[in-house]
Amino acid sequence: MLVECVPNFSEGRDLARIALLKRAASGVVGANLLDVHQDPDHNRAVLTLAGEAEAVLEAAFQTVATAVSCLDLRTHQGVHPRIGAADVVPFVPLEGATLADCAELARRLGERLASELELPIYLYGAAATSPERALLPWLRKPGFEGLAAALQSTERAPDFGPALPHPSAGATAVGAREFLLAFNVDLASEDLALARQIARAIRTSSGGLPGVQAKGLALPSQGCVQVSMNLNDLRQTGPGAVYQEIHRLAKEAGVEIASSELVGLMPEIAVHEVMRSLLKLRQPLPERVLEHRLREVRDPGGPLAPYLMALASDAPDAPGGGSAVALALALGEACLRKALALSTDERGSLAPADLTRLEAQLTGSSELIDAARADHRAFAELMAHWKSPKGTPGRKQALAAARSEAIRVPTELLERALRLAEAAAEVAARGNPNLINDAAAAAELASAAARVARLNARSNQRRREREPLQEPLARIEAALAKVRQDAERLQP
Repeated sequence: MLVECVPNFSEGRDLARIALLKRAASGVVGANLLDVHQDPDHNRAVLTLAGEAEAVLEAAFQTVATAVSCLDLRTHQGVHPRIGAADVVPFVPLEGATLADCAELARRLGERLASELELPIYLYGAAATSPERALLPWLRKPGFEGLAAALQSTERAPDFGPALPHPSAGATAVGAREFLLAFNVDLASEDLALARQIARAIRTSSGGLPGVQAKGLALPSQGCVQVSMNLNDLRQTGPGAVYQEIHRLAKEAGVEIASSELVGLMPEIAVHEVMRSLLKLRQPLPERVLEHRLREVRDPGGPLAPYLMALASDAPDAPGGGSAVALALALGEACLRKALALSTDERGSLAPADLTRLEAQLTGSSELIDAARADHRAFAELMAHWKSPKGTPGRKQALAAARSEAIRVPTELLERALRLAEAAAEVAARGNPNLINDAAAAAELASAAARVARLNARSNQRRREREPLQEPLARIEAALAKVRQDAERLQP
């Protein structure tokens, strides 16, 4: 399984020490150092690691060990809150990993850091042992300077390790979380009170935007102030929305935004949100990006992994079950093409003309991939028009056209599933008997795809206009029953 780890270190000024951290992070095979962000005012460096879970776990340990050996919080000054030289080490699930997997990695790392480096460890986020410990601001409230007293208290005793701060490295918070975006907006002003006022207005705890933590900070080296944020729920509040709100509040005070910055890397869901917020796009963003479309044209079938990742995404405009229908049919057709190709040497009773006819009944993987995208676009269009304010000129006509397309695409996929299932039944009965399982796989996939396509078509219809669409489904089930019977008959 693949995971991300984003350790934050209390050093943003000494390039030699940051180089030591980078070297430690890069020294484990299977773990990749993707990014290093450093800031002298925060006096903080953020590393982004990703790769196989065990390799990332080891790289995180080695990097924290390096920080403990070379960083000293007793001489550290910076505007960012901190309790440790290795202040916070979160794990984030990527491909094949869950939040529970990352929580287990956090516990394992925490135990090892405590036993081998004598660090007091707090578990936070999804690894937290109590509700208040899930929140980093609560854990960091005492700061390094108040850590000794905090560790001695019952409510702030460490989860692992000694109840005393490491003399130079303090304590470390290790945890698990979903994607978070650390995003800062600099104001063209030195008015710290204004930055704090805006931070208070936008953060969740003050009744602001959902999923936002924010502080107003002074940046002496840059001669400005900053609204420093963590965006903890990108499905609710992305950088585009929060930037626009800060711009509005600053403008009301007669202040412009000087710049903004990302700390670490931005997940794709955040890129999509920015474009939607600023451009008010109705279409899903990947459909509008030239390079995405060029890759699709050059490799229409494409590797399956990106489509699986897109289907699993929690992005608001990600493809869904309708796109999965088309991909299932593409897999079924691939199985049947194999059975057809190996039925050309008289193993079975299919004549060349039969093989040509059956081949012609298949759609083609590139067309099915296009159908998956069409289903995605149709549903996005329908939702966009549905959410537009009532009374918008042309809304009724646009909604009717979008609904028509959202019904047409799954209905067409249902018809393609029927052609695939009936072709599979003929190949199972008369094709190469050694390939009957491939024909059966095609029929089973066609049947599953058809049932989902029917559900999608009916859900997009008005309730009073819903058509049963049972006839093609009944024919598919009949073909599937015949394939199953033939496959059972040929079993040894």
